[in-house]
Amino acid sequence: MASRLDRLVTILETGSTRLIRDTAVNQLADWQKLHPEEQFNLLPRVVAYLRHKDWETRATSAKALGKIIENAPHYDPNEDEDADEPKKEELLSENGFVKKEEEKDYVLGRDEYFALDALDIGAIIKFGRQLLRGGTVDYALAALEPQSRLAHQKKTLNGRLGLLGRIFEDDEMPIVADHAISPATPQDASAANGFGRHDSIANGGQSQNPEEAGLSARQINVLKRKRKREAQKAALGKSGFGDLSIRRTNTAGSENFVDDTHMAEAESKKNGKMSDYFNLERPTNVDEESKVVSEFKGPLIPIKSELEADEVLEGTEWPYERLCEFLKVDLFDPQWETRHGAAMGLREVVRVHGAGAGRRRGKSRRENDELNQRWLDDLACRLCCVLMLDKFTDYSSDTSVAPIRETVGQTLGAVLRHVPAPSVYAIYRLLYRMVMQDDLQLDHHVWAICHGGMVGLRYVVAVRKDLLLTDGDMIDGVIRSVMKGLGDMDDDVRSVSAATLIPMAKEFVMMRPGALDGLIHIVWESLSNLGDDLSASTGKIMDLLATLCSFPEVLEAMKASAAQDEERSFTLLVPRLYPFLRHTITSVRLAVLKALMTFANLGAETCQGWLSGRILRLVFQNILVERDQQTLSMSIKLWTALVENLGRNPAVLVDEFEPHADAMMQLTLHPIGVSRNPIPMNASLFQKPSGGTYSLPGVTPASTRRSSPPEGAERPTKKRRKSTKVDDVPMPSQGHDVDGHMMQGDVDLVGMDVLVRSRVSAARAMGFLMASLSPSHLAIYDESIHHGLSSPYASTQLTAAVVIDEYAQKCRAGNDASRFVEPLQKIIEQERPSHYRDLVSYVQRVRSQSQQLLNLFRDHGKVSQSKLPTLAVVVQGEPEAGPTAFSIANAEKVVGDDYERLKKAMAPGQRLIALPQLAEARDVTILAIEEAKQAKDARDARIRAAAASALVAMNVLPKKPSPLIKAIMDSIKGEENQELQSRSADAIARLVQLFTDLGRRGPADKVVANLVKFSCVEVAETPEFPIHAHKTAVILSMQKEEDRVDHVDAAKFAREAKQARITRRGAKEALEILSRNYGAEVLTRVPRLQLFMEESLVKAFSGDLPAEAKDPADTFGQDIVDSMSLIRTMAPTLHPDLHAFVMRMVPFVIKALHSELSVFRYMAAKCMATICSVIAVEGMTALVEKVLPSISNPIDLSFRQGAIEAIYHLIAVMGDSILPYVIFLIVPVLGRMSDSDNEIRLIATTSFATLVKLVPLEAGIPDPPGLSEELLRGRDRERTFIAQLLDPKKVEPFQIPVAIKAELRSYQQEGVNWLHFLNKYHLHGILCDDMGLGKTLQTLCIVASDHHNRAEEFAKTGAPDVRRLPSLIVCPPTLSGHWQQEIKTYAPFLSVTAYVGPPAERKAMKDLLDKTDIVVTSYDVCRNDIDIIEKYNWNYVVLDEGHLIKNPKAKITMAVKRLPSNHRLILTGTPIQNNVLELWSLFDFLMPGFLGAEKVFLDRFAKPIANSRYSKASSKEQEAGALAIEALHKQVLPFLLRRLKEEVLDDLPPKILQNYYCDLSDLQKKLFEDFTKRESKKIAEEAGRDDKEAKQHIFQALQYMRKLCNSPALVMKPGHKAYDDTQKFLAKQDTSLEDPAHAPKLTALRDLLVDCGIGIEGQESSDPLYTPIKPHRALVFCQMKEMLDMVQNTVLKSMLPSVSYLRLDGSVEANRRQDIVNKFNSDPSYDVLLLTTSVGGLGLNLTGADTVIFVEHDWNPQKDLQAMDRAHRIGQKKVVNVYRLITRGTLEEKILSLQRFKIDVASTVVNQQNAGLATMDTDQILDLFNLGESGPSLISDKPKDAIDGREEDMVDIETGDVRQPGKKAAWLDGLGELWDNSQYEESFDLDGYLKTMG
Repeated sequence: MASRLDRLVTILETGSTRLIRDTAVNQLADWQKLHPEEQFNLLPRVVAYLRHKDWETRATSAKALGKIIENAPHYDPNEDEDADEPKKEELLSENGFVKKEEEKDYVLGRDEYFALDALDIGAIIKFGRQLLRGGTVDYALAALEPQSRLAHQKKTLNGRLGLLGRIFEDDEMPIVADHAISPATPQDASAANGFGRHDSIANGGQSQNPEEAGLSARQINVLKRKRKREAQKAALGKSGFGDLSIRRTNTAGSENFVDDTHMAEAESKKNGKMSDYFNLERPTNVDEESKVVSEFKGPLIPIKSELEADEVLEGTEWPYERLCEFLKVDLFDPQWETRHGAAMGLREVVRVHGAGAGRRRGKSRRENDELNQRWLDDLACRLCCVLMLDKFTDYSSDTSVAPIRETVGQTLGAVLRHVPAPSVYAIYRLLYRMVMQDDLQLDHHVWAICHGGMVGLRYVVAVRKDLLLTDGDMIDGVIRSVMKGLGDMDDDVRSVSAATLIPMAKEFVMMRPGALDGLIHIVWESLSNLGDDLSASTGKIMDLLATLCSFPEVLEAMKASAAQDEERSFTLLVPRLYPFLRHTITSVRLAVLKALMTFANLGAETCQGWLSGRILRLVFQNILVERDQQTLSMSIKLWTALVENLGRNPAVLVDEFEPHADAMMQLTLHPIGVSRNPIPMNASLFQKPSGGTYSLPGVTPASTRRSSPPEGAERPTKKRRKSTKVDDVPMPSQGHDVDGHMMQGDVDLVGMDVLVRSRVSAARAMGFLMASLSPSHLAIYDESIHHGLSSPYASTQLTAAVVIDEYAQKCRAGNDASRFVEPLQKIIEQERPSHYRDLVSYVQRVRSQSQQLLNLFRDHGKVSQSKLPTLAVVVQGEPEAGPTAFSIANAEKVVGDDYERLKKAMAPGQRLIALPQLAEARDVTILAIEEAKQAKDARDARIRAAAASALVAMNVLPKKPSPLIKAIMDSIKGEENQELQSRSADAIARLVQLFTDLGRRGPADKVVANLVKFSCVEVAETPEFPIHAHKTAVILSMQKEEDRVDHVDAAKFAREAKQARITRRGAKEALEILSRNYGAEVLTRVPRLQLFMEESLVKAFSGDLPAEAKDPADTFGQDIVDSMSLIRTMAPTLHPDLHAFVMRMVPFVIKALHSELSVFRYMAAKCMATICSVIAVEGMTALVEKVLPSISNPIDLSFRQGAIEAIYHLIAVMGDSILPYVIFLIVPVLGRMSDSDNEIRLIATTSFATLVKLVPLEAGIPDPPGLSEELLRGRDRERTFIAQLLDPKKVEPFQIPVAIKAELRSYQQEGVNWLHFLNKYHLHGILCDDMGLGKTLQTLCIVASDHHNRAEEFAKTGAPDVRRLPSLIVCPPTLSGHWQQEIKTYAPFLSVTAYVGPPAERKAMKDLLDKTDIVVTSYDVCRNDIDIIEKYNWNYVVLDEGHLIKNPKAKITMAVKRLPSNHRLILTGTPIQNNVLELWSLFDFLMPGFLGAEKVFLDRFAKPIANSRYSKASSKEQEAGALAIEALHKQVLPFLLRRLKEEVLDDLPPKILQNYYCDLSDLQKKLFEDFTKRESKKIAEEAGRDDKEAKQHIFQALQYMRKLCNSPALVMKPGHKAYDDTQKFLAKQDTSLEDPAHAPKLTALRDLLVDCGIGIEGQESSDPLYTPIKPHRALVFCQMKEMLDMVQNTVLKSMLPSVSYLRLDGSVEANRRQDIVNKFNSDPSYDVLLLTTSVGGLGLNLTGADTVIFVEHDWNPQKDLQAMDRAHRIGQKKVVNVYRLITRGTLEEKILSLQRFKIDVASTVVNQQNAGLATMDTDQILDLFNLGESGPSLISDKPKDAIDGREEDMVDIETGDVRQPGKKAAWLDGLGELWDNSQYEESFDLDGYLKTMG
């Protein structure tokens, strides 16, 4: 089976979401933390994925690499020297640049380093081999194993880079195979840096491969096919670094793919062909300083990774040297993916550990600084070479990206951080030469090299800005490069040049004002060259332009140059931006608008030339078709600015816009269609930026776009996906692909809201323009508007009314809009038309349904055609419709009178048959009629509201205002479109102001009253009083609307709820606008508002609650609720001066919060929460002083309920702004988590769970102003509490007041402090320390102390709540004696009663349980006698091994949850993080409700977590699961204390030995008794004799007893005297011999493993993300192989199936044993290794394990000690725990006393010379019979299911690889993949990159 670690690593590849992969990355980093010594077992697994084909996988692998090495210590061989020596910055610059020839220092002889100044750029560019998208695979190279491959590639590197000064061919340096592998099996061809020209299949002319010589044609073909398969297999890009672990031989037929390299490795070692410095002949763990000879049998197969250092240099060189060697060669691989992975890997290593690179032990710091610089310089040279040679570009979405160059740039950035100034300059010079290409004697300018240079410069600028600013030379060089780059013909070079300048724009403007002019010129020039709207650089250049234009200096320079040169005037420059207004990329559109805005605001003189009707029209078109909200509002801003500028001289404005007015008006008033029936705009009305209009209606067909001609031989690799470059002048296209859907009016694609928004925005723009013109010039506009108001289209009428509205609002004095009053009043007061043309499709649908109904009468009802009414073909609303056209009235007649008439006309028989269908058809028709009417009514209301709003804008109030008010109120009540509803809200607020100003109080009050009523209609926000009036002791917040019984008509209820939501939204907005408009005067100008807020509240809560307030029939109750609801609605928008009024209301709200009626408390809680969020300081002060104290009012439940409910809503409303106050709330809430009232408990725990997550953020928040001294003091008190809650180490030390007879270790004292902390704040928790850390002792300390303190307190006060109470300890039956023993040992002053034993014994004790201090009982007794036990009040209830209550439905769980107690504590060695429901059950005992109700918990945590584990889970589900786990951890964290042995290591001796006793089962006892009866005499006689026979017999007898101790099944074989009797005895009990119940050792072993955190009972998920890292790994020793089988089959396979284990016993051939050991050591996710003592004692090195369990014992202590030391010998890093399973009262106890383990077990090493036990004269004889199986075994006992299951259907036929579900077949791989652009944006985002470097 794949181990957990393997599975975690594969998630790097298979994780379906970013979150899942990141979780895996973090888990891997945790492995590294937990097992630092495993780093080089872990890294190769991860590094292998750097060569993967998939971008995400490579990126994740690099991320994992970075995270893992971040957890490794930094390497500095000189850390103990003085740091006074010169720093690297001070080294002379020559030091770094020694010429290569002089560099023959042996230690460096690894390979010759390149020096920056000596790099021959010319040769590299001329002769170097270009790096393209991919190359062919060189099989001979792939066949080499990693080391030789590396060596060969290093040898050929200079040639491939072109440094030999000529073109280098591969066959100049043939590949020497280091051993014959026939045929070649590449470990990984894609990683095989092959540089063969082409695959021999593709190129027949290639010379034959040496291997192919002498093969027949057929064999050659077979070989080729096989290679092709291998190449594809290799393309999966795994483990190209050679494998580091010993793998199982693959079983897939003869082609031993996997094993070849290892065989190769082993052979090359034997043949001594391996390069001598890579010598691995030694065990990995031996420390160089103290080479200890270990007893070692059998060959050692090295398990050392190629990535670890050589033996010779072990410990003397930088640990990542080897890894970087591979990566540095991979930088030049022909496959781009390999290059990309290598660059990312190097980036991570250098980022984290670059400062240690190249350093050596034994060198002085100065020498090392030089070595470090030389190493980094060499890497920088290589990176620059890649920038020169890489030609791979990917054209993704809007931009093209060169992923290799970008990533290499980032790696270079990492290098730049660590190198001294001279190197930075040298790197800069190299890059500068690449950009300028002046001195390189090239035939023509090479864009890719220039681009590479610019990318490098961009990172130099970003990472080393410090040097840039001090060195003028460098800044000038960068600027020259940028200028050259911006003028480059190549679009990518321009893009990266612009990006280089943006981060240093400010410095540039400040330091080089002289260069501004030139730069600006170049920027404008490059804009005019951007021919098509797909240019990658557009966005970047726009950004640069906008950035530059934000500096006044730049604008000045532009003005100055415009004055000198007509060409550079704004008149000619600005129009260059127009084509980009409708660019396909949103960010570009926004950038253009911002740039234009900058120019528009420059002032009159710059605007003269370009500010014309043309730009107005283009911006107006923008407003009409823009879908992006941000860009749209920017367009409107720009429009306003332009019109204002032009409007300074109205005549100019008229002249400029006149020609465009008609077209723009038509477009504005263009109707909007309905779903599936769009009404396209007239495309010929749109103008192109160049001035022409579009001839074709709708979308321009794609065929008019010509693809670009090849751009000469210069850039053969660059192919545009879709280019619009045309041979002649660049014609900027209007980009209809952006606006096609908007121009088509496609409701389904664009959405009705967007279309309405676009029309409203256009109307706003038009209104603004009209208001800027004098009335005399408006005739052309008026005509269109009058026309629009009488249009057959509803949407046109609407827009026309909105234009008038906007115009009237913006009108200046004297410019009166009253000419529109009459038509608008008609709209409001007269009937609307019976149909609209844009709703024709609805009427047509009604007609077709009606026709179908009639046809049914004809066909099914057999009614003659003559009786059927005929329907008109044309329907109302169609242009050609006359008065007789089909209308809705006709349809109503069909379903009404006609239906009844025709039904009667049918024959009775037909009626029976046809009626069901007819009735159904009729219902469908009625529904269609309803829909048509609703659509029409909605349009009517819309138009009326718009007309009424326009009248209000003109300040026209009719004599009878009610039609006007009704029109607007209907819109507020029912308008679904939020934009239109907001407009109505605005109008109604203005209307109220109008009435008030005119002194017409009546209508104003009426409107306000209605608004208030509307704002309270939504029951989810404002509950209905009559329904809840009778509820007193419940918390309404816990009974949400949705939880109520199902409504009778669910659809109707949903409709009503939606309607109420819309109404409240409108009314709330109107009230808010009113409040904003009137500001501080709102309550005096609209006194009704104050009345509504205050009257009923004051009346109800000034004294006692009046009776009518409780009467459901009376409206007073609802008024009270509404008044609080209104305060809640108004508070956020009230003027600060009115906050005093709100605060006057607060005491009444608080009274309501304490009311006995739930509904008042609920509303008051919501109201209070809003007040606190608005008026934070005063509100929170009132809350803390007046509300919180009542939270612990023991007498009055409603006080407690109100207070906790207020907190609950406060958290919901305030969100993050509650942070400064979190501290005040948390303790009051905590106290309520153990309240007697269930609802309070639930709501408190929910609130607490949210608060706890915010606490860590709280500390950094500054104090909110205005808190009183007292509150601040209180807060500091609470802060300490919180700090202790979250970090047990901060808990105040607790002086134990009683004499515990034990010396507590420091971590135990910390544990007691934590327990005391929980005790003090009445919290309950789980102590889940690792086994053997003394949970019992810590528990006894706190229980005893608490008893003592209570007794003292009681003596002083006599208060009943500190009276003497006993404590109860519930434990598994085997531990009850243990607890009594521990109490006697440590706390003898406590009296103990063990309430266990048979019922009769218990009966005698049942009334005396409170007479003692501590009662110990077992879970079973507790379950059976719960009625007796629950009668007592307990002080502490402690559940030992508390995971036993993990099943919430079990009787035992339900029983313990009934126990009343002050404090509850659970002890368990297994943190219960496996199945989260178990955790729920434990917390349900500790703090019921803390994790919500079980159902809530299931929905919130358990289900998402379980779903995400399901193999077919979608990425959304996996994400939800990971987030749920995260949230759950945060929530329970404060209540769990868990320390692992490693953490408390310094306290513990290196080896702890514990005996684990178990008792004989009944069957064992019976068999023992039989045996002793039968044999005892005989043995006694023989023991005296000295002959051989007697001894043999004794031995057999002892052996029999030993086997019986293990399991009766070992002795009870057929043929045994008692076999038949035993079988009968068992049959009665319905069990079998194999039943573990008869072998307590097996169940004890199971418990022990579970305690160690190794096993999880039951089948658990094997998904590595959710499998916590197991803290322990165990060796399990048995004496006999039989017993080992039993352990394997019974304990591991059936009881703990989730444990992964390996087995090592005599049946494993001696030469394979080390393999198993290596596997166990190198893969920490195997939990258990099973061994026999005889084999396990063979001097093997079992690192990894820190727990040793002896199931049986050897007479000879030496053997056991030796076995223990398997783990202990190198387990020094961890504490080794040795457990011995001993069956009480049997021979085993005697064996132990015989062994006389008086040897001091804490001492680690035992002398080898310890003699056998001389005291036992039978010893040697016994040894002769010892069942050791060290001899070779002929039969292998490989368990049958250990072979990996081969699922044929999961195998890819092409490659023989297992396919992941959902993965594409191999043949698809050749197609490569197209990335998502977002991957690039994220990967190459400079700010993000700089953050990681920070």
